[in-house]
Amino acid sequence: MAYVNKNSVEIWRGPSRIDGRRIVVIVSGYTTKPKDANDKTGNMIQTYILVQDSDPIRAVAEGLDVSICGGCVHRKNKKTGKRSCYVNLGQGPLSVWRAWMRGNIRAVSPMLASEMATGRAVRLGTYGDPAAVPAHVWRELLTYASKWTGYTHQAASPKFQDVLEWCQVSADLVDDAIAARRAGVGSFRVLVPGEEPQPWEEMCPSLQGVKCEDCGACSGFTGRHIVNPVHGIGARNFDPNRIRRRALSLPVLNPARAMA
Repeated sequence: MAYVNKNSVEIWRGPSRIDGRRIVVIVSGYTTKPKDANDKTGNMIQTYILVQDSDPIRAVAEGLDVSICGGCVHRKNKKTGKRSCYVNLGQGPLSVWRAWMRGNIRAVSPMLASEMATGRAVRLGTYGDPAAVPAHVWRELLTYASKWTGYTHQAASPKFQDVLEWCQVSADLVDDAIAARRAGVGSFRVLVPGEEPQPWEEMCPSLQGVKCEDCGACSGFTGRHIVNPVHGIGARNFDPNRIRRRALSLPVLNPARAMA
């Protein structure tokens, strides 16, 4: 395989499915453990969904990250200027974007990128929402993966529900998780202080030391219903009062696992 010694490759660039702005997908972690590979996730293959014409820090400051994050409640709050997203922009996202801008990252097909990562676990959306990218890109990238994790905040729109084959519903409300369960899709929900899981939800195995690369519980159609206390670099900025909307309404997407 021609680029097996490359740590990062570009697998797709084009218009965001969210707003049409030009974005790019970089796959990283082939030869070097990424900065984002922490004790929770382990040494997974990482995927970065980035705005092409703006570095990640500037994109967040100017609101351009809507192209890769949509209406996620963890984006920067316009009133307070704070964000509750767990991603540290100054680590993986910024260094990957800079390397790509310098021309140091070669473009390959998603299928070749998958072959290069045969038997590895893949993290969809290390930064960015996988729904911003055409579903066929992820389908090809996961061809030879041992397992994967993924999350989307865009499940309310039928346009983006195709990625739920691989991605958990990012559930902001208990009712969102219920909708995912009825649709036959896994969910991931952040618990506010003092909140307990529902009887059919389970605490994230990472709290018991299980790494995401070994777990595979957050995988869309094969995913479970996972909860975790608010965590990450933006945890102190998490404001549950920002969630002011109706719960998700989803069709049955995976009949084999749909629960009434």
